[in-house]
Amino acid sequence: MKRTLLALLALGLMVAFSSEEAIQKEWEGSAHNNGVMGYKTLREATVEARQTGAAHCARCHSEQGFLAWLEQLKKGNPGNLVGPDGKPATVEYLRSLGLTQDQVKPVTCKACHDEDGDLRLANDTPMLPSGFKATAVGNAALCIACHNSRNGRVTWNAEDPGRYTYPHASSQGDVLLGKNAYFVDDTREWPNPHAFFTGNACSTCHMSLAGKGDYSSHTFKTPEGLCASCHGTKYTEEMVQENTLHLLSLVRTQVNARVLAVRDRIKTVRAWNPENGQFTPNVAVKAPVYRVDILSIAGQIAFKMTLTDGSVLYSQLGDIRDEKGQPVFATKDPVVRAAWNYLLIENDGSKGVHNPTYTRAVLLATLEALK
Repeated sequence: MKRTLLALLALGLMVAFSSEEAIQKEWEGSAHNNGVMGYKTLREATVEARQTGAAHCARCHSEQGFLAWLEQLKKGNPGNLVGPDGKPATVEYLRSLGLTQDQVKPVTCKACHDEDGDLRLANDTPMLPSGFKATAVGNAALCIACHNSRNGRVTWNAEDPGRYTYPHASSQGDVLLGKNAYFVDDTREWPNPHAFFTGNACSTCHMSLAGKGDYSSHTFKTPEGLCASCHGTKYTEEMVQENTLHLLSLVRTQVNARVLAVRDRIKTVRAWNPENGQFTPNVAVKAPVYRVDILSIAGQIAFKMTLTDGSVLYSQLGDIRDEKGQPVFATKDPVVRAAWNYLLIENDGSKGVHNPTYTRAVLLATLEALK
C-alpha cells in the first residue's frame, strides 16, 4: 500500500513538472514574453526610453510595473503609476521598481499569479483606464485589466470629442463588453455570450479550450476550428470575420472619400518617420492625396497618406494643416470619431468574433455618420 501511494505521488509530481515545463515553453513563445514584440513594448516600459512616460507603458508591458499598478488600481486609481506619496511617479521611483533596460521583465508568471498560484484578479475589475468596470467575467477580469482601450471613457453621442487620441492597441475588453465606440449607445447592455456565458470569457477560449492535456494553454492563441467546440462542426470564425472585414473596408472607403473631398486644403503636415520615430514639422504636401490608411502614431489617430506622385507621408490627424496652419480635420469632424471606431474594432483583433452584434452595430453606425 505504501509503495502504491509513493508511486502515485511520484507520478503526480512527474505530471505536475511536465505540465509546468510545457506551460513555461508556451509562455516563452507568447506575446506576454514580448518575444514577438521586443523593442516595441518591453523597451517602452523603461525610463531610458520613456523617462517618466514609463509610468504609463510599464503598467501593462512589464512585470514590475503591473504589480505596482495593480495595487494602485485596486485602491481606485487606474491612472499612470504614482509614487508612495501619491504623486506622479518620478524617474527615481520607476528605477527603484526595476523599470530599466537591464532589469525590466516582461509579463511573467508572477505578474498574473501570486505565490500560491492563484490569479491576482478575478470575477470583477475595479474602474479601468478605459472608464468602465468589468463585472462577473470570471478569470477574464485579469485579462481585461490591461486589454482595454486605456484612454478614458468616450461619450458615445458627443459631437466633438475634443481630442485626436486613439484607442490603445489590444482593446478587446471594450469590444467584448460593448463599450467606448462613437455613434452607438454604450450605456445600455450589449448582451454577448462570449463575455458572460462561457465561464471565464477570454481565458475560456484562449486558454482552457485551447489547452492540451491537463493544463490550460499559455500561448494565449485560439486553435483552428475552436468555434466548432460550441457552435457545431460546420461553424467557422470566417463566417463572422468576412462580413466584418467588408464593413471595415467600407469605412476606409468612406473616410477616403471624405479626405479626397478636401485634399486641396491639405498644405503641410508634421511628418513622422516610421524608421526612426522622429517628427519633422511643416513638411509641404507637394502633390494631391490619392489614398489614406487609418493608423495611430504616438498615441494619436493618424493617416498614412499616399500622394498622386507616389510619395508617402505619415502624419497625426491633428497635424494635417491648411494654408493658414489650421487642422484640416477639426476634432468635431466625423472623420475623427469614425477613425476612432475603426481602430477600436481593428485593434480588438478578432475581426468581430469577440462581439459580433456590437461590432456590426458600430461599423454600420460609423458608415451612417460618414454619409
